[in-house]
Amino acid sequence: MGILILIIIIAVAGYFVSLRIHPLARCGLCKGTGRHSGSVYTYASRRCRKCGGSGRKDRFGKRFFG
Repeated sequence: MGILILIIIIAVAGYFVSLRIHPLARCGLCKGTGRHSGSVYTYASRRCRKCGGSGRKDRFGKRFFG
């Protein structure tokens, strides 16, 4: 039982270190391009609304844990 708790603590600590090193993830809506194509006029594009045109967004843990 003690080994299981130790493994969980190490995994959680590793996740927090990963959040510290890589706080941003690729935007799923624009797939990291920062641009979103129109559905009717496919040649037109605009800034992605979800990421604001950066192509990156905060990871879930970064938003949740601050």
